[in-house]
Amino acid sequence: MVFFIAGCCDDDFTLNVDGPGDVPDGGYTILGTYQNNILFDNSTDFRGINPEGIDTNDTTKSVLEIFTNEDFGFVDFGLDTIFPLLITEDIPGYEVYTNLPDGMDNPGYPGAFGATLNPEWNADKTWWQLDPSDVAYPTTNSAIEIQGNITQNTTWTSNNTYLLKGEIYVKEGITLTIEAGTLIFGDKLTSGVLVINRGAKIMAEGTPEEPIVFTSAQPNKSVGDWGGIILCGRSPNNKGENVTIEGVDEGIIGVDGAYGGNIPDDNSGVMRYVRIEYAGIALTPGNEINSLTLGSVGAQTQIDHIIVSFAGDDAIEWFGGNVNVSYIATYATLDDDIDTDQGFSGNLQWGYLVRDPLAADASGSHMFESSSSSTAGSQPQTRCVCANFTLVGALYNELGGVFDPQFEHCIRADKDAQIEVYNSILFGAPIGIENTQL
Repeated sequence: MVFFIAGCCDDDFTLNVDGPGDVPDGGYTILGTYQNNILFDNSTDFRGINPEGIDTNDTTKSVLEIFTNEDFGFVDFGLDTIFPLLITEDIPGYEVYTNLPDGMDNPGYPGAFGATLNPEWNADKTWWQLDPSDVAYPTTNSAIEIQGNITQNTTWTSNNTYLLKGEIYVKEGITLTIEAGTLIFGDKLTSGVLVINRGAKIMAEGTPEEPIVFTSAQPNKSVGDWGGIILCGRSPNNKGENVTIEGVDEGIIGVDGAYGGNIPDDNSGVMRYVRIEYAGIALTPGNEINSLTLGSVGAQTQIDHIIVSFAGDDAIEWFGGNVNVSYIATYATLDDDIDTDQGFSGNLQWGYLVRDPLAADASGSHMFESSSSSTAGSQPQTRCVCANFTLVGALYNELGGVFDPQFEHCIRADKDAQIEVYNSILFGAPIGIENTQL
């Protein structure tokens, strides 16, 4: 069964979550807005979705009445050519929300792709490689080793490969340019991580035919083989103006890996058509490096067309800031696919998040997690706007009824977060939407 969540106000709208798979009738208080979304009831009859539906009214549809293909997301994990395309953009009983904020698209359909595959994804181009398990990368024998500080403007070229070793800091005032088509490896032994300090920039502008790829240096690649990429900016957060990003513990305190400030339009550069594979590690509980970490990154930064595969912690996490990000795809993330914290207030549009049924973190994993602060009323408050996401949970991809029970939610909001979610399709989680506010 599918529920059309038509709308709610910013104050006290309640979504009922009585148990696994149940939606409305008495339950959690939602602070924020969930409007014009499609949430499937997670019956276990059909990989977590009821294929028959109960046709009691116009707003009850089954997955086969919404999508063109019942096997998307589960064809030997062959997700590179299988998409959840809509049968029609005119779904009876559903109305698209068309009053999104300035700068966001207003398409005529819910979810990430539409009925004919939104061409802006460029999914027929080289960059689209959701599952890189079978990609044959060269060895690192001739890779240029990168370690320590980058203290002068530097360009990494596509005719070379590079190996990140240890914590690498691009210092304030310095620009690191990465040419389209460049391949960068992350070292496992030293947990290679690239950190763009406040006042520095990364100019990583790939193209659909020549993406920039960050991947593991291991011959047999696995989840969490190396650190990841961290961008630090001077946009506001609600924790402080000089906070050290989690996951780094070397360099100059208050300089290397520090984030925060009062410049909403801060600019950390460009990341476009970039793949990040097998990154993200938990150093200690609560102190992790995500595949892509954005600390107080400002609105002038341009980030779009990012694929994160096999993340060992979160795929992408925001700590404050207000950078807008579009065309996000995540695959087989261990912990959270999207995590917004500490007063992040940007816009996220066009997302395709797909879980591996056997991958989840001991802390409990969610496809979209949002929190603000343990201290109610801390400003700025997390209030991101999310639109046109398709979330394919582990229950949909379950193998013979087996999935990791530590995978919990499509969306979980807590600690004073007020997020807005529009025109999205969510399914395959034991609990669709849960809010556990202070």
